[in-house]
Amino acid sequence: MVTLFDSEQRLDEEATRAHVDFLVESGADGIFCLGSVGEFAYLSEDERNKTIKIVVDQVAGRVPVIAGTSHFSTKVSVKLSKEAERLGVDAVMSILVPYFPLTEEMIHNYYKKLSEEITLPILIYNFPIITNFDISPETIAKLAEIDNIVGLKDTVLDANHTKRVLELVPKEFVVMPGSELTLQASLEAGAKGAIFGTSNVDPKPLCEVYNLYQSGNLEKANAKMHEATKLIELMIVASVEHGPSILKNAMKLKGRKINTTVRSPLPQLNTEQLEKLKSIMERLDLLHKG
Repeated sequence: MVTLFDSEQRLDEEATRAHVDFLVESGADGIFCLGSVGEFAYLSEDERNKTIKIVVDQVAGRVPVIAGTSHFSTKVSVKLSKEAERLGVDAVMSILVPYFPLTEEMIHNYYKKLSEEITLPILIYNFPIITNFDISPETIAKLAEIDNIVGLKDTVLDANHTKRVLELVPKEFVVMPGSELTLQASLEAGAKGAIFGTSNVDPKPLCEVYNLYQSGNLEKANAKMHEATKLIELMIVASVEHGPSILKNAMKLKGRKINTTVRSPLPQLNTEQLEKLKSIMERLDLLHKG
């Protein structure tokens, strides 16, 4: 989920609570806060903890809550994870944010240390466009041997990576694509769900396809695949650093009463980009009619 602010870039608790309700009532099976589109990298530790507290309180046990506890520092990620555990989340998801280049050994040691410090389930987060490092399926499989490392969000553009992971990990290990481009191939290979930033705009089509897969109705699920993945078109409006602004503006254009502010230094959409977003949403029949 996106992190919502007021016009002064302060956390907007009322809007956050309303957004949690929107996602749950639209059929989402879980909430992942403080991920990439949640602008976690630009929030203080106090703001992250406040966000988790609000989300857990508003969800009120209706669905599981996963909190992002990513940081440059293993020690800080451990601290954030322990606090998330105290605040009542059901699992944490963490990505090792790079400054110096990453290695497989650094990745392995990072998640192993997290697993030793908390009892919560931990999900690995692979997002090579952001980290400039694609965690190998072999490293993921090795980490999957650790009891409380239970899953992976694989935000890659090549479904072969996700399929290779699924070949190597135990059947109960939860693999979920993070890109619409790999959804169908990932589900066919055994993925157990998906986590998309675009679901902030409308989670219903993805939830419907997932539920059809779960019930074994693959033909109908594949027939509705375009509906579940069409929101990826919104993301071509601007480059990747505009992602949070694209999503917030799309939410507003769909009729949500939110402030579209993003946390500096992230860029806001300019007038030309906003017009392009409106045009795509109109073509996809997503614009609010009111």
